[in-house]
Amino acid sequence: MIKRESQSLFVWVVVALCLFGAVYAYAEDETPSDSTEQAPEKSAMSWPLEYIIQPFLNGLIYPVAKPVDYAIKNGIIEKSVELISFGEDYKIMIYPSFNFKPGSRTMVGANYRHRSVFFNRDYLVLQGEYYANGDASFTARYNKQSLFGTRFFGGFRYDIDLDRDSRFTIPETKSNYLQPDSSFQFSWRLGAPIAYTSNWNAELSTSLYFSRASHPDVQDSILVSDEYKIEDRGLYQNVMQIPIGLSFVYDNLDCPYAPSRGSRIVLNGNYTIVGEYSGVRYEDLGITPEEDQDKVLKDGGLNHDFIITEFIFQHYFYLGNAKKYVLSAKEGRENRRFYTDFSWDEAVRVWRPEQVRNTLFERRVIAVQYRMMNLWEVEEGGAPHNAFITLNARSPLRGYGDKWTTHNLMTLSMEYRWPVDRLVDGVLFDEYALIAPKIDKWSLDHYYNSWGFGIRVRMPNMYLFRVQFGFHGLHGVNLILTIAPEFK
Repeated sequence: MIKRESQSLFVWVVVALCLFGAVYAYAEDETPSDSTEQAPEKSAMSWPLEYIIQPFLNGLIYPVAKPVDYAIKNGIIEKSVELISFGEDYKIMIYPSFNFKPGSRTMVGANYRHRSVFFNRDYLVLQGEYYANGDASFTARYNKQSLFGTRFFGGFRYDIDLDRDSRFTIPETKSNYLQPDSSFQFSWRLGAPIAYTSNWNAELSTSLYFSRASHPDVQDSILVSDEYKIEDRGLYQNVMQIPIGLSFVYDNLDCPYAPSRGSRIVLNGNYTIVGEYSGVRYEDLGITPEEDQDKVLKDGGLNHDFIITEFIFQHYFYLGNAKKYVLSAKEGRENRRFYTDFSWDEAVRVWRPEQVRNTLFERRVIAVQYRMMNLWEVEEGGAPHNAFITLNARSPLRGYGDKWTTHNLMTLSMEYRWPVDRLVDGVLFDEYALIAPKIDKWSLDHYYNSWGFGIRVRMPNMYLFRVQFGFHGLHGVNLILTIAPEFK
């Protein structure tokens, strides 16, 4: 049964708000700068937003924003950053990471970040995690700007992931199966600004990826299917892959962590060379081979190479006349009083429309992202199971806690942002996604929508975290608490 989540009233309110904001921003851009009178139409258009919608949104995020704002007022975030920072000019950061959600994903870890560790303008990151079920992962990243005094930048990355609870998902479905996997990956990248341009960069990358997959201990969990063949998709087998990628990035955003104006365009292309699968014993699959058959199920003989293409377009509409979106320290202190000294009388005084107009309504942002990804198999049916594109909360589709895999993906995300504090933004989002087995087979049978609200916390030179609640239609809630930004 197809659920038409987009028919919910709240979703349409969000869409109308985003469209209104974009039109309103365009109208403001078209207003002459020397105009001394405010057009009556502008006042009439902004009245519902200033007197009805924005106060409602402020109350919506109040339970989440209050403790974060209290922490900022008392300098807890700045003091925490200072506590984990060491060395000259605080170039070293050492801090823990954790996930206390019950289950095998319960994790504790440590992170080490060091700027200018070997040379000027280089960056080293070491990350390690240990999980409750004995799994472990480790990542080492090193980046260097201005290689040998040139405009080139480069990087190296090493990843190891020992995951006995790893799973693969059947394309265009949510059906997933257990497949313990130990993977290792070495990656290199080299890039440079395109000559005579200040906003375009080109980057070339390559990797060596080694997957050491095995079958689960319970044979009833093993997938044996003629539609998703083990010998063609590389299930429960070892394989080596060599991705080679080329990307072009255009970026003229005014601020990397709290953008309010500009666009970002990303064009990615990756060709992955896939080696021959190692094969798996019939006995391990719970299958009895014929007497004249080999005891090992070998590679099916198809060409397993594949291509991934990706297009991302982001644009930020700034609404308001303030020079900067980010609040100053003084404005942040004034705005913070609503959350730290809350009373109804104080709320009426601090959040009267005139006060709100001077602080928030001169600083609003509509953020829009369109993303399209495609998987192209060199020989149909031969791409390995890990080649498929994933649709999940990071795509983003924040209202769902599960995931799909697919050949083709399109997403459209819209966000309405406003400053709560100097380091905190309120967020209202609405997202749409389509997946398809072929580029010309888009269907509403695989159409999804999610919406929600929350906050994002960032510093001038660092994205810290976000706390957001996602819904699909009027069903359930998905809590997002992560250090990863909303958009790629």
